[in-house]
Amino acid sequence: MRNFILKYAVGFILLISNGAFATTLNISNVPLYLGGSIEPNIMFTLDDSGSMQWEVMPDENRNFSSYIFPRPSNLYGGVTYANQIANFDDDNVHNFFTRSSANNAVFYNPDVTYVPWSNADGTSMGNANVNNALYNPAIPALGGIDLVNQQTQFACWFRNTSDLTQAFGDPCNGNHSFWPITYYKYNGGSRTARSSYTRVQITTSTSSSTTFTSPSGIVRTKAEEIQNFANWFQYYRSRVLTARAGVGRAFAKQGSNLRVGFAAINQGSKTIDGVTSNRAVIEGLRQFSGSNRADFFDNLYERVINNSGTPLRSATNSVGQYFERTDNSGPWGNTPGTNNDAEHLSCRQSYHILTTDGYWNGSSPGVGNTDGTSGEVISGPDNDDYQYTPVNPYTDAWDNTLADVAMEYWKRDLREDLTNNVPTNQEDPAFWQHLVNFTVGLGVNGTLDPDTDFEALASGSIGWPEPSADAEENIDDLWHAAVNSRGSFFSATDPDTFADSLAAILSNISSRTSSAASVALNSGSVSGDSKIYQARFDSGDWSGQLLAFSINDDATLGGVAWDAGTLIPAANDRVIATYDGNSGQPFRWASISASQQTQLGSQSILNYIRGDQSNEASNEGGTLRNRNRLLGDIINSAPTYAAAPGSRYQDNWGNSQPETASPYSAYVVANINRQGLVFVGANDGMLHAFDADTGVEKFAYVPNAVYNNLNNLSNTSYTHKYYVDGSPTIVDAFINGSWRTVLVSGLGAGGQGMFALDITDPTSLNTEANVASKVLWEFTDQDERDLGFTFGQASIVRLNNGEWAALVGGGYNNTADNNLDSNDAQDSQTGNGVIYLINLADGSLIKKFDTLVGTNDDPTGAQRPNGIASPTAIDINNDNIVDAIYAGDLFGNVWSINVTGQDEDNWDFTYLDSDNPEPLYTACAGETCTGANIQPITTRIQVVKHPRENGYLLLFGTGKYFEVGDNSSENQVTQSFYSIWDKRLSELIAFDRSDLLQQQILQQVSVDGFNYRITSDELINWTEHSGWYIDLVNQDVNSGNLGERQVSNAIIRNGRIIFTTLIPSDDPCAFGGSGWLMEMNYATGARLSYSPFDVNGDGVFTSEDFFMIDTDGDGDPDTEVPYSGKESKVGIIPTPSIVNQPGGQQEIKYTSGADGNIEVTIENPGPGYEGRQSWRQLQ
Repeated sequence: MRNFILKYAVGFILLISNGAFATTLNISNVPLYLGGSIEPNIMFTLDDSGSMQWEVMPDENRNFSSYIFPRPSNLYGGVTYANQIANFDDDNVHNFFTRSSANNAVFYNPDVTYVPWSNADGTSMGNANVNNALYNPAIPALGGIDLVNQQTQFACWFRNTSDLTQAFGDPCNGNHSFWPITYYKYNGGSRTARSSYTRVQITTSTSSSTTFTSPSGIVRTKAEEIQNFANWFQYYRSRVLTARAGVGRAFAKQGSNLRVGFAAINQGSKTIDGVTSNRAVIEGLRQFSGSNRADFFDNLYERVINNSGTPLRSATNSVGQYFERTDNSGPWGNTPGTNNDAEHLSCRQSYHILTTDGYWNGSSPGVGNTDGTSGEVISGPDNDDYQYTPVNPYTDAWDNTLADVAMEYWKRDLREDLTNNVPTNQEDPAFWQHLVNFTVGLGVNGTLDPDTDFEALASGSIGWPEPSADAEENIDDLWHAAVNSRGSFFSATDPDTFADSLAAILSNISSRTSSAASVALNSGSVSGDSKIYQARFDSGDWSGQLLAFSINDDATLGGVAWDAGTLIPAANDRVIATYDGNSGQPFRWASISASQQTQLGSQSILNYIRGDQSNEASNEGGTLRNRNRLLGDIINSAPTYAAAPGSRYQDNWGNSQPETASPYSAYVVANINRQGLVFVGANDGMLHAFDADTGVEKFAYVPNAVYNNLNNLSNTSYTHKYYVDGSPTIVDAFINGSWRTVLVSGLGAGGQGMFALDITDPTSLNTEANVASKVLWEFTDQDERDLGFTFGQASIVRLNNGEWAALVGGGYNNTADNNLDSNDAQDSQTGNGVIYLINLADGSLIKKFDTLVGTNDDPTGAQRPNGIASPTAIDINNDNIVDAIYAGDLFGNVWSINVTGQDEDNWDFTYLDSDNPEPLYTACAGETCTGANIQPITTRIQVVKHPRENGYLLLFGTGKYFEVGDNSSENQVTQSFYSIWDKRLSELIAFDRSDLLQQQILQQVSVDGFNYRITSDELINWTEHSGWYIDLVNQDVNSGNLGERQVSNAIIRNGRIIFTTLIPSDDPCAFGGSGWLMEMNYATGARLSYSPFDVNGDGVFTSEDFFMIDTDGDGDPDTEVPYSGKESKVGIIPTPSIVNQPGGQQEIKYTSGADGNIEVTIENPGPGYEGRQSWRQLQ
């Protein structure tokens, strides 16, 4: 056997989606094989300096007072500042200046709706009591203030008519009466002139019918305005309250898949998990759940704030030193805080989030000018070494800056004892253990503008300014620290921006962890015109490629003929159509519907999706996400080649049938030289059609069903979503009076919908109006509420009533709201598994087959919805018309449906029990099925006529690989591959696993670096057996079950059943797993009589490719047998693409692996050939 491995990063077709409902499937939002489940380390550092107590921001607008209201002693548990307060006199410049959000970013802003703090579990702490709004919600004992009634309080009150630089007591150390809800709206003009403001004040005389309109137009009643002010007072009144609100809100939305620690810049020395920390760390990293999560929120809300300084450099240095720990209790340990001696994961990513309201000061960290000094050479994977050298925009001329501290813990390998395999990405190329800093400045700005000055810093035309204690250049240094460590800097001037900045950081961390592998992986291949087309994606920036390879004479792959990702036309030149809910339309702002315009948000976003890059953030004034490539990631959509008609119909469809009057053969002849196109869906919101010869995009289609999430593609904090993620089916059909070639596709994980296009004449698909006219229909959960996320592929079939239809499974998660609408009337109320026949010409529903098995029947008791991916259509009598349908569901049931006869009312499930559908078989890992052993069926059932008796053999594997947790090899149900016999009896005679012949995987053998399997050859007795099965458990290697499952479509070819299996990796840092290519006798499940594999690599298939085994139990090998399986060298593999060499003496399988390689295997096709049969499995 000759094996060739091509070094290209390519994607793998898997079943992935996203869900939201409480009982829905927890479907992963990124490919499971990327290894995004490894929890990142996040140390959060709170600025607990004294200025965080202040109720004025920024510093330059704080005159004589740190507070706006009289404060109790020990307001934040520590030392407070002088109780000097600007009095409420209307002509007091200190009053109207600091009590206006135009000048004081933490003061009440009527344009903001203030929400209460979040509890650790994500619930709200509740609205403030307007008659007792607390001074500090973390210390209720300090009391509160009655905001509704006039107050008289003691303080050092001061005032001045017009000069902010002067003040006099009025009275100082005396009582002053005031109405608490008093604020000023700035109208423009001098900020120290009373005439520039409008006062808003609520007193007991204010009518209850009075409304309050904010500058942006928000209208509130009196009660609503009082409540909003009360929430501001209690939860946002000061810098630290605002910070706690934003941090709490951001972290409360996070799941438990983080490891979070807490630090504060003024903590001082403390023992952390057995080791003394010299400055900042308060709590070491912990899993972000349960009591650990509660502890984080306690530290956040209850941390004592004294009148201390801002030693950011030494605090950051302390955090860096914490990440240098090598002990089990440290940050790299399996369970930080415990002496768990499990192996430390070398691929774990580590982050530091630093928030501050001020300019750093304090003692030197003593690290020197690290960003101006070359680093050590660090050895990486595949001999890829790295050494930091001082280059722009990282280097500067200054010593011991915050940026130097950040660089110190980025450029050095913090764990030299661990393998250097930390995932890289577009922002961060470091493969060694290091620390990334995200920095947030609250109400502070430096001398540089991060939005405009980065390019100049990178080119060296400007340099980083020299920081010094308490100078605004220190904010530039805060930005520089993020740049040096490949993080991000945010400058937040108001509470909402601060909260949004924290949310963006956590989103960035989550996204970077999910896109950890940063390689392009294959998603499938087809052959046509001596080329193989392969889709791939780069998880670093979620871009995609479609590559064309030629096939050499020796079956190896030639060079890349083209890369469609580099050949996308200019935005305005692209031909893109869409569907507005009624008909096809050009994808132009003036052509889409009003609701679609609302969903997109603006014409600039539509232009962005078309490919306009002028508004991307890398351009001046740009605000949209940067893209390196215009083609989006292609993950689960298999490329499909279409050229000359290829449906192989006969001309005789029966008397009086319209298809007979218009012979299919004439249609084939007329289109024999039709232009070849490659169709594939991408997660940029489009189905793409590429010229198969040149790779240039011919046209694209944006389904209406993806509009709700389409604008997310332009978001600079975009995290991966699925859009057009399904694989297209292309078949010839007779609709609207003529033969046409029709494409039908689902959205996969992108939504609950199907669409159809008429692609008969590629030459006419050259304008948007023409493409729009070829949009046949969309069918979504708004048309049929039981339609779920449309995994699998449709079949296009001719029915016995004369109609042509798309046969589709109802998909998964049909109880979920995919946000296409806000009406739960579009969500399934039953969660039943269903199958649809959709009129191919107009998209109307012909027939729905409801299994009546749904959430209430979930064998696990978890109330999950059932689901069906891809039904199989069978033409029994070879007349081109579907007669039977088979499908498997998520609960392991195999369903048979009879669609013979012209009356569709008589079409029904083959087997019924009191009019309720009865499954032909239920797959489970035992003779008695329970919730603990049910085997889900997520692939298309392959059907073949029984070799000896009446009826059909149904061949399928079990397992799933799309939910979070499916990439684990632990605690998995044993999965199997089955062949069951449907005897097509008038009444079902139930049978179970005990009625099937068991075959086994006996041995695993290594030969010349390749692993092979030997399976059993037990004899089947059709009088006793109703089929066969083989458990995916290697008896001599993984008898304990390594989570092997079968999740890609099998192939019946020349007497063989060919399928691949998937084994998740036990190594979390492997980001994938492995798989096997299995080939056995389809009828009996026994090993073949010949070797399909050229094991010794001599180019011929002989007994030299066999293996000696012991068959009589005496311990001595006595019989030569062929191998039945070969382990992939390229990781997880999907269904292989198969071609024959000229002459038919060799069969070539192209299997694309999750590790980024393509394996080419030349095999023995076996005796005989594939002849025409008296039945047919339809596309």
